Amino acid sequence: MSFAGLKTGYECKGAWPNAERRLVTKGSNSVQLNHPPGRRLYEDSTIQIAFVSSHLPRRCGIATFTADLTAAIKVADPHTTSKVAAIDEPNAMRPYGSDVRWRIRQGDGASYRAAALAINASNVDIVNLQHEFGLYGTWDQDAYQDHVVDFLSSLRKPVVTALHSVPPHPSPSMRSAIRNLARLSDRTVVMAEAAVGLLADSYDVHENITVIPHGMPAIEPHGRVRMKQKLGVEGRTLISTFGLVDPRKGLEYMIEAMPAILKRHPDALYLIAGQTHPDLIRRDGEKYRNQLVETVERLGLADHVSFLDLYMAQRDIIDLLLASDVYVTPYLDPQQITSGTLAYAMGAGKAIVSTSYLHAIEALADDRGILVGFRDAGALASAVNSLLDQPDKKRALEQAAYTYAKDMAWPRAGERWAKLMRDVLSEPRKVSHRSGLLEGKLDLGRRLDSNPILTSADVKPSQPELEVVSVFNAAAARVNGEFVLLLRVAERPRAVTGLAPADAQTLDLANPDAGLSPLPPGIAGESLVGVTYYDSSRVPPSVVIAYLRRDMPGIDLTDPRRIRLYMSAPHSDDRADVRDYLTQMSHLRLARSVDGVHFEVESSPAVSPMNSAEEYGLEDPRATLIDGVWHITYVSVGRLGITTSRLTTTDFRSFERQGIMFLPDHKDVVILPGKIGGRYYALTRPMPGSFNHVLGIWIASSTDLENWGGHRPLALPRPGMWDSLRTGASAVPFRVPDGWLELYHGVDARGHYAMGALLLGADDPTRVIARSPSPILSPLKTYELTGLYNNTVFSCGHVPLDDRGEKIRLYYGAADSCLAAADFAVQEIVDSLVPC
Repeated sequence: MSFAGLKTGYECKGAWPNAERRLVTKGSNSVQLNHPPGRRLYEDSTIQIAFVSSHLPRRCGIATFTADLTAAIKVADPHTTSKVAAIDEPNAMRPYGSDVRWRIRQGDGASYRAAALAINASNVDIVNLQHEFGLYGTWDQDAYQDHVVDFLSSLRKPVVTALHSVPPHPSPSMRSAIRNLARLSDRTVVMAEAAVGLLADSYDVHENITVIPHGMPAIEPHGRVRMKQKLGVEGRTLISTFGLVDPRKGLEYMIEAMPAILKRHPDALYLIAGQTHPDLIRRDGEKYRNQLVETVERLGLADHVSFLDLYMAQRDIIDLLLASDVYVTPYLDPQQITSGTLAYAMGAGKAIVSTSYLHAIEALADDRGILVGFRDAGALASAVNSLLDQPDKKRALEQAAYTYAKDMAWPRAGERWAKLMRDVLSEPRKVSHRSGLLEGKLDLGRRLDSNPILTSADVKPSQPELEVVSVFNAAAARVNGEFVLLLRVAERPRAVTGLAPADAQTLDLANPDAGLSPLPPGIAGESLVGVTYYDSSRVPPSVVIAYLRRDMPGIDLTDPRRIRLYMSAPHSDDRADVRDYLTQMSHLRLARSVDGVHFEVESSPAVSPMNSAEEYGLEDPRATLIDGVWHITYVSVGRLGITTSRLTTTDFRSFERQGIMFLPDHKDVVILPGKIGGRYYALTRPMPGSFNHVLGIWIASSTDLENWGGHRPLALPRPGMWDSLRTGASAVPFRVPDGWLELYHGVDARGHYAMGALLLGADDPTRVIARSPSPILSPLKTYELTGLYNNTVFSCGHVPLDDRGEKIRLYYGAADSCLAAADFAVQEIVDSLVPC
């Protein structure tokens, strides 16, 4: 058999769309494009687009798609320029053209981040990311390790992402990857209407979705006889399938259908065009192709089934389609959402027989093709024969397919993409920052509908002169069937109305040891800021209230949680001339619930300041159960610094103080439950004031819970990421099959707080196995975005929701003002981690 007209080249393969002919934006009306194809859309500004994709000459369908897309956008909108960040396999080297400005090493997270930083520094206006799972991650024992978040978390440009695959039944890690990708993108493009429903049902993604059918060459469906002569198959009835050869294509069933077809049409030839999929070659070699050849020989079909083992250029694909009498897609996956080969065949006006996968059901409806069952050679033969036996029916199907698909051609697709890029640039940013607290909100938590579950209005002040400002950052436990929270309750002096009272006091700044002096009379209350602290030197010890003028020299009120006084030059580096006070003082208060949602808060504090180390209050408790005893760590705040202390209880009704656990300045201490290798372990956060002031998670160990040593860094801040400024332990670590899972907080360069996770070694918790590339819970709701300290989620505790520990409820402080809760699937958290 002669195929002299065919040349080696590149094939458009991969995930392809249905033939939907509208641009559909989720939540808005469809946009009808009435201008002639190829007409210039914009006459004004130039925009630069960075395409992140594989790129020619890599033999990859996404590479071909991107090359066609950039060309089509340029035709539709000549005021665009394109640059490419090309993704290469490990150890690959290719001679790219001048349009490739950056290279990414596939599978190397650092390479993706480096490319994002380079794009940030460029004059690119918008990024278009072409997503296929194999390009942006790897599989490890069926778990998908995602790297695209590394790229998008570091990116500062608007992003439009095209999803080439939307698996209908994703693994937890694949589901997490798509959810993260959609939330990190300003707009997500899918290529079939059915994909919109899949995103909603299987991924819980509902917003900012646009449907743009996959582009294809504009084909005029003429010249079948001429093309057959060109291919050397004149006089034959040509049945064809093209694309990368893969067992999922079901080609063996079409081969087995050929004997029944030949009985009625003895001149028929089935042509299978395309190379074996490269991933299959690496794994199994040519095993599948050899099995197909053996089937051909066994059935005596050597003159009626041929293989064209070439990676085909687009022109050659068109020639093959134009020569074909019937096109067949005998694919095996009922859930396949897109097929590029089907789209091409429809655009060429072919009579099509296909198995009933999702894309085919949608595209071939209304008599645009014939659908058959899966793995059914007899049904394939019957359908092909029905077309060849009835020329009028065949012509009607060809015309219907061509009419439906012609609007998918690249000129029209280019217009849609160009308009989408311009529209995204003209809209308010949906994802304004990605290094942590994302306004597209990457998180895995399911917030409770009743959030916030506790506010200051639910808590009675500890004394009349104070008001409750915040209730947040609670230790959490389940005790005798109850949900128990040990809340941090922050109070401040009540605001003064009118003039300050005659007996009002202020701090004696000239003599700090003297404590207080009278406040001068006649000062308006609104010009004062209140200070409260516990004075253990008084008899009896008591809470003191004082006031400072807001306009006094050297006062810094930029942090609503703190009053900083510069006693000499403002912002002096001389710490002896800087004094810090708090605008509020915290104590610990108990709350109880039978359902974990509706809590009753006790009317008086459970634990209050008792000594000079606690004069500014008690903060952020964590509760760890060890051998029937709850060990509660909490932050003790005073003029001497920030220390960590420990309480114990068996019932959360009475508490025994165990004293200071770590010296100043030290906080965010969380004890792991039980001994590991004969030692207790605690996560800590020292607060060095020297050199680079690196504030990150350390780990220490002890044999008796009192004497701690072996301090070493564990999970420090990561430059350019969501936890770039500081990290700290949050919830008590708990066991999962692969180790200890710690939910920790990270702070980005803007001072915004989010939650992530660490996976620590089961037998060696000093070893970090994996870590969150992006937050698992970020500020999203109003109560998280606005409060005493904006853009903050901060947790001190969780409780399991089932006996197997597969689901947990995380209680967290929101904007340092109220308490909220979110439920997590533990495996989703683990699947979202990236190995260290």
